[in-house]
Amino acid sequence: MKRLMLGAALAVPLLFTTSALAEDPFAAGADALAVKGGDGSSSVRAKLKLKKMKADMVMVRVKGVDDRKFPRCVVTARVLKAAKSKARHFKLIARSKTYRFTPVLKLRRGQPNLRHKMTQNNLGACYYPKKTKLVIRVTGVNLKKKVFKAAEIYLK
Repeated sequence: MKRLMLGAALAVPLLFTTSALAEDPFAAGADALAVKGGDGSSSVRAKLKLKKMKADMVMVRVKGVDDRKFPRCVVTARVLKAAKSKARHFKLIARSKTYRFTPVLKLRRGQPNLRHKMTQNNLGACYYPKKTKLVIRVTGVNLKKKVFKAAEIYLK
């Protein structure tokens, strides 16, 4: 009889605890705060896949990121594979040399337009750690700032 009373005494608080968990999402711990896969959230990192390198693309390894003027960050990277294009600004890019690249972003009222897929993708350049390999489509150079314009940035 004492065991039955003890079991009942322990069961009553357990009932109140499970109902409290259902009402309070923070009582359930990390599981209640976990993001489900199909909820529409997405990472800022580059997600677009590159099928084949084009003639105006270079492969680089990130050496550093200057994000003090976010979202206008500058990626310093070493060129692993130079572009095959003969365009004028590609003559300035040599293999094994270090250059600065700035992602091209579509802006709306001074802020990145996140509805534009390539802007979403390029904005991820501000978050890459050192030694990350990237493939960058270069569209020009700002000789005054000594920075190449990266129109498309893909994670390698």
